[in-house]
Amino acid sequence: MNIYLLNLLRLVHVVAGILWAGAAISYLFFVKPSVTAIGAAGPQFMKNLMERRKYPIFMMVTSLLTVIVGGALYWVFSGGFRLSYLTSGAGLGFTIGSIAALVAFLFGAFGISPTSARMGALGGQIAASGQGPTPEQIAQMKSLEKRLNFAEQVDFIMLVIAMLTMATARYWNF
Repeated sequence: MNIYLLNLLRLVHVVAGILWAGAAISYLFFVKPSVTAIGAAGPQFMKNLMERRKYPIFMMVTSLLTVIVGGALYWVFSGGFRLSYLTSGAGLGFTIGSIAALVAFLFGAFGISPTSARMGALGGQIAASGQGPTPEQIAQMKSLEKRLNFAEQVDFIMLVIAMLTMATARYWNF
């Protein structure tokens, strides 16, 4: 493969990965706690972030771009998934990082995204009623929040593992 194309793919992979992980970590440690702290204005802020600023689309595009381009690079550098590469130090590091990134992507796409959407829809129903939440709605919201917190924690851990292993894999010589 052309060296310029490989370098372009590397650049796209790294920049998209930085944006994906950085946005996820910033959300988890700064945005989410701030939304909780501001109280009644929190849902309005989240609605703006999700609908007007298109945060879910940004996360899906950056994560998908990272995974697709990373998969192409992995295929090329592993020689089509050669076992000799996969069991080398660098190959093992990139394999662990790739699996962690895929788990993070799947938790984002099938855990965080749909749960957040359900929470937003439920919040919209509560707001539209003008009466406040029913006990059922409160229980449902708490259940969704618990599921979301779990998915976000797994996503964070997997992204950190992916970043650490991919940043250091070339130096794994055992």
